[in-house]
Amino acid sequence: MNSSSYQNLIQRSEEIALYSSTSALLGWDQETGIPKKGLNYRADQCAFLGGKAHQLFTDPLVGDWISSSEDEGSFTDSTELANLREWRWSYDRAVKLSTEFIEEAERIRSHAMSAWAESRKKNDFKIFSPHLEKIIKINQRKAESYGYSDHPYDALLEGYERGSRTEMINELFDGLKPALREIGEAAAHKSANSSSQALKGDFPINAQEKFNQEIAKSFGFDFDAGRIDEAVHPFCSGIAPGDTRLTTRYDANDFSSSLYGVLHEVGHGLYEQGLPVEKFATPSGKAVSLGIHESQSRLWENHVGRAPSFWKFWYPRAVHFFPSLQEITQEEIISSTLRSEPSFIRVEADEATYDLHIILRFEIEKDLISGDLKVAELPECWNAKFMEFFGLRVENDADGCLQDIHWSMGALGYFPTYTIGNLGAAQLYAKAIEDDPEISNQLNGGEYSKLLDWLRIKIHSKGSVLLPDDLIKDATGESLSESYHLKHLQSRYL
Repeated sequence: MNSSSYQNLIQRSEEIALYSSTSALLGWDQETGIPKKGLNYRADQCAFLGGKAHQLFTDPLVGDWISSSEDEGSFTDSTELANLREWRWSYDRAVKLSTEFIEEAERIRSHAMSAWAESRKKNDFKIFSPHLEKIIKINQRKAESYGYSDHPYDALLEGYERGSRTEMINELFDGLKPALREIGEAAAHKSANSSSQALKGDFPINAQEKFNQEIAKSFGFDFDAGRIDEAVHPFCSGIAPGDTRLTTRYDANDFSSSLYGVLHEVGHGLYEQGLPVEKFATPSGKAVSLGIHESQSRLWENHVGRAPSFWKFWYPRAVHFFPSLQEITQEEIISSTLRSEPSFIRVEADEATYDLHIILRFEIEKDLISGDLKVAELPECWNAKFMEFFGLRVENDADGCLQDIHWSMGALGYFPTYTIGNLGAAQLYAKAIEDDPEISNQLNGGEYSKLLDWLRIKIHSKGSVLLPDDLIKDATGESLSESYHLKHLQSRYL
């Protein structure tokens, strides 16, 4: 039975959600269309909204309501218990940061994102460097405020993937590295006779938009509750109930770049659209972690979108939109899609090499946070690690340390969730097929409803009722394991 304190927490969460969703809308607008001269005031707007939401949540009354609800001990509903668990965890962290700190961080972030976009476009690290200095310092201060036992990166990682620690990720990545390198080398050798130019040509952007939208709709993305726009870096923003926005970027010479950007973001979007709408303002209605979120995007992008069966179905529609593809056989498209070789850009990397991009970023950003690596040393460090990991010489920073938006967003601690997501995607996909073999037959025919229904029941509808590993265990019967991902890579590439 809900107490008055619990009801007060619900009402406060609903009020905070109005600020947060408005801020998310302004953030989307900043990435897709804000005039350059509007940036300064936009930074103030985001700082104001972030500060107001923080003030509302860190109000001592909220702490009293949480404690009162906990003391009652009369809650048995899993949703109510999850809300209390998440409110307690979030409140205990939030009160360690002042409203002034939140406002300062929002201003720094807004200016840094704009500087990053310009820096990447002009291939000039010096434009972004002073902003990244501020980003690192604000994250170091945040880590110190939150507190940690072993490494300051722990405090940041916890915000994206509950229960994870730097040492855990170190051990996971150290264990994966040898197998990933072996798979990557073998996959590149196998792909040696596959042309890297097969998917190059003249692909009008308006045709790409129509093709991408048709596939996204077939996957189950609701365009009455969402849209696709263009941005420097693809992303998904679950702004509010009935409003989930995706972005991609276009290359008129390579339609696969925007396509796989959309398929990745559609995975995020399907998760957002599948969360319980009536619980939007409360913790139980939110995605539980970035690792779980990435498991959805990587599942649809790779296990569905890169499977040979995908192109066996979609090849005729691709030819319809891009007549020049008549010169390429279905088998050549499949071969090109599964082609593997070391490459510079993470979001365009093949599955066999992708996780090495993540491990590289993890090693760099934890050293930035610890202070072992200075911002001025970043390009040189990046280039040296890239040569070590991939055997490639980075010729410009736009293809190197400037390629990702995450650091400009202040999102240090985010990158490990991509590989955690890969592990989850493989495990969930294998279990879905085991539970309902008819899913495979549907996928072969370009029908995706059974797979989406399984994910809706097992993952999306759960929100944050279960913590990440408990959610994976509940859906698959076991804790998260790297074995499914490695088996998938070996099967697909070797």
